[in-house]
Amino acid sequence: MRNLSLDQLQLFVSACELGSFSAVARDSGRAQSAVSAQIQNLELDLGLELFDRSGKFPKPTDVALALLPLARQSIGQMRRLQQAADSYERGEESQLRILFEEQVMPDRLNDMLAAFAEQFPNTLIHASSVDGDTAVGRIGRGEADFAFVTARDGYPGEVRSNNLGQQQILTLVAPDHPLAQMLSASLAEAADHRQILIASGTATPSMDRDHTSPQNQVATQCWRTDSLLQGLELASKGVGWVNAPFELARPFLKSGRLVELNLTSALSAWSLGVDLLWSNRTAQGVAGRWFAREAHRLYGNYYSPPQ
Repeated sequence: MRNLSLDQLQLFVSACELGSFSAVARDSGRAQSAVSAQIQNLELDLGLELFDRSGKFPKPTDVALALLPLARQSIGQMRRLQQAADSYERGEESQLRILFEEQVMPDRLNDMLAAFAEQFPNTLIHASSVDGDTAVGRIGRGEADFAFVTARDGYPGEVRSNNLGQQQILTLVAPDHPLAQMLSASLAEAADHRQILIASGTATPSMDRDHTSPQNQVATQCWRTDSLLQGLELASKGVGWVNAPFELARPFLKSGRLVELNLTSALSAWSLGVDLLWSNRTAQGVAGRWFAREAHRLYGNYYSPPQ
């Protein structure tokens, strides 16, 4: 059996659907003889009779009807193959590898990724949550394309960065937690209750005497976990209070399993600076440039492209 062409399969499907070779010819703008010849060649290539020509109009055989859904599937796959090849030829990447620290995951990141899927249907996304040090290292080695991390004073020479803005951090407790029963709890009162701190395995959070960072310990008694989801789950069971960005806390807030504390202190205004990282080892294509531009719009900042 010779290799089948997309044209042969399309004519075969059209002949089955339209009921005559002449209708296929009109639909495709060809001579009927050319359509008949192509279908005959397909039958020869397959070694099968696809149409019963004994009547006024050719009628698909049982074998043809069995092959019809496979032919439609093959046409779709071949079209997607061509579309993907065309997009890569235009400079779109085959994949983007995205890293993010859970604490600074943008509130509308998933909305942006949904728009990305519409804009670049042939570019795959591989998204992973990691700690900041791991993100910086993987970007520096060219093992990832972008990373959302807590802002730092500096990065290795091979890592490029651009500040995105501030990520607001919420303070959350279960609805029946004592802090939630207070009309206006203070930071000092929160410090008397167990804190659930999100910290990587390599991090060594210190007591935050000046209350300047939601990543540091405020309460005397503190549980630590490197999973923000586990921290939220523990808080929802009344174990303690936790700091988290809105995006990851959203389902807990929507279901009523957690409520936000409006503390009468600087704690209620805690936020983290967010940097977008990329590597100077990896050239950005069309999809990468779109991603970088839209990442800045998540925070309302003007985007200046990497030099």
